[in-house]
Amino acid sequence: MTHRDRVVRYGRLGLILMAFAIIGGVVAEPLLRPLWSSPLTIAQK
Repeated sequence: MTHRDRVVRYGRLGLILMAFAIIGGVVAEPLLRPLWSSPLTIAQK
């Protein structure tokens, strides 16, 4: 396997993994939003 073939293979694998991560983030974002935003109330006198 030449260097170019190895680069192409790992580049393709990286793009596929990045696509899954982006899709997973888009799907999980509405589900995780309540965990990120804490119900903090600031009262003033």
